[in-house]
Amino acid sequence: MEPEARYAWVGAGVLALVALLVLGMLWLTGETDDRVIKRYTVYFEQQSLEGLQIGSGVRMQGITVGKVEDYAIIPGHARRVKVTLQVDARTPVLEGAVAEVARHLVTGLSAIDLVNKGEGGPPLMNVPTGEEYPVIPEGVTQFARMASTLEDMGLAGRDALVRFNTLLSDRNMAALGRLVDNLEGISGNLRQTLPALTEETRATLADTRAAAARLDGLGAEASQTLRDSRAHMDGLAAETRATLASARESFQAVNREMAGLSMELKLSADLATQEIQSTAQSLRQAGDALQETGRALSEPARILYGTHEADLGPGEQP
Repeated sequence: MEPEARYAWVGAGVLALVALLVLGMLWLTGETDDRVIKRYTVYFEQQSLEGLQIGSGVRMQGITVGKVEDYAIIPGHARRVKVTLQVDARTPVLEGAVAEVARHLVTGLSAIDLVNKGEGGPPLMNVPTGEEYPVIPEGVTQFARMASTLEDMGLAGRDALVRFNTLLSDRNMAALGRLVDNLEGISGNLRQTLPALTEETRATLADTRAAAARLDGLGAEASQTLRDSRAHMDGLAAETRATLASARESFQAVNREMAGLSMELKLSADLATQEIQSTAQSLRQAGDALQETGRALSEPARILYGTHEADLGPGEQP
């Protein structure tokens, strides 16, 4: 019985050790508790993933906070690689964070650095449509930017060298030699013609000074003429003002005389009207008297013999 009991204890111990080994491996790989692990997706297009493999580290501020869980090249997009990351849930992956590929220059192994932009913000939790986990945008490392700048500088230097070589080509050098020869010929001609040009220039300057002196004299004469004209115009203006004042007084006197004549004419017209009315009344009275005289003369018998017996007397009725 003792050997069987001993074997049982040995088997139980082996099983316990195996169980502890499995639990330890699960704990180390983070499979024991999904709540302490967060997963994110990164799509890399611009950066090379050379040296990156499953299990490569994921770092933030130089501290390893997770690992690469999986990767896959997108069909139809050979330059686009989908990488799934496992990150410790305590790691503050915020909105605006980017993922950069950091490569060790000696070993050639790569890791992924998570970089938060800004001082703070809400945690990255939004899952885009069609995705399983939140997506962290791809960033560019400082080394990659420096390499791109150096590459651009190399291309610019190469273009400058090509242009410089083109400038120093045999054709341009021959043209430059001809240009130098032409300049020498021009300088020789200038040396020959310079004395004549100097004399002509001096003569021209003398003529210019004389013309300027004449212009000064003409300017003085013109100024005197303008002053005389101004004085004459001032005299004419004074005479004109005096003439206008006299004319204004004459017009005022004429207006006053015309007003007096109109008053006299009005009074004369009133008197004439009254006399005409009186004469008309006298003529009317004379006409009435002539009419009575005519009626009386139309019956001379009545004047000579008096009224007829048949005529009614005053107050009589027929």
